[in-house]
Amino acid sequence: MIEITRRRIDVGAVVASVRREDAGAIVLFLGSVRADSGVAALDYEAYGPMAQKVFAELVDRARSKFHVLDMSIVHRVGRVPVGGDSVAIACSAAHRREAFDACAWTMDEVKRVVPIWKSEPPHPKRRSR
Repeated sequence: MIEITRRRIDVGAVVASVRREDAGAIVLFLGSVRADSGVAALDYEAYGPMAQKVFAELVDRARSKFHVLDMSIVHRVGRVPVGGDSVAIACSAAHRREAFDACAWTMDEVKRVVPIWKSEPPHPKRRSR
């Protein structure tokens, strides 16, 4: 499962997409919008076709580098409120170490090479009384 969506990420579907009988481990990473000072949400935008291509390349690299059996990446675009999930990466492998390492490496690469940008939306002007 490689997806860029405006909808809320279905975490259960992401995990189910990598579940296999030969996997002894499934690791799920969720990136969430945290409540930094004054932040109510983040806006995400992507160059969709290129982002999906790079996601597929990262999955292929993780499979060979970490012996991952399966991997899914779902990234949200549009406005994501504090506490909302912006990205989900699920990895299945025969053993937990490979699944953990693959998930961590993939998230680092997503931030480094995938054409997805985030920005803080402008704050609405407050009225004086």
